[in-house]
Amino acid sequence: MLQNHPRSYALPGVKIPLDVRESWHPWIQEFVGLESAAATGRLHDRWASIGRGSILALRSTLSAFEVREIVDFGDGGMIKAIRPDADDEAVGNCFYLPAPLDSEVLNSRLSSVSLSENQALQEFMRHFAGLSEDTTVAGHFVYSESPWPVFDDRWIEPIDDEEEFEEWKGSLMLFHARNGCHVLMHPSGRVAWWVMQEASIDAIAGSFEDFVSRFNDHRKLASPYDPYGP
Repeated sequence: MLQNHPRSYALPGVKIPLDVRESWHPWIQEFVGLESAAATGRLHDRWASIGRGSILALRSTLSAFEVREIVDFGDGGMIKAIRPDADDEAVGNCFYLPAPLDSEVLNSRLSSVSLSENQALQEFMRHFAGLSEDTTVAGHFVYSESPWPVFDDRWIEPIDDEEEFEEWKGSLMLFHARNGCHVLMHPSGRVAWWVMQEASIDAIAGSFEDFVSRFNDHRKLASPYDPYGP
């Protein structure tokens, strides 16, 4: 994350300084000049090719949000979408999304963590890489960082069960929660929480699609996503 106090621009954003606009990814730039309804439709167009059931359900949940702002933050800017008629200051009532990752970059990142054959994860990341609850704090999926973070020896000291650590060593740290915990994605497709406060690993899903279903249920709530949430 690159900035402490990102600037937000309400759509249509026709007065956004040219130098700021030109610093954004072309996909983000194309939201400039659009009213909220058209911007929301443009986001829906990005998601139109989703075909997997659990990811379709997440699309349905997030499609109820309205794109209202562009945020000058991160690698190329982000759009901000808000749940209509809700307090957007409450975590979970808005989300931030950067531009799609370049396909070669995405394939390289997936290969680096032995997940290039996981079609569900690949589809999710094409459409939702970098999906965030906020900007200046955690609560986000991995995006363009290089390399993607993995669960490694830096985390072993506080863990009582070394065998459990070895089982999950090398897993992708897919989601960084606001409270410091991480969702781990094992090369086998299994998913777990690394619960930092307990120094424990808690399995939560036998497949990535099962995880997306759980995440989707939570995204219907105004609450941070972490292992202690509702």
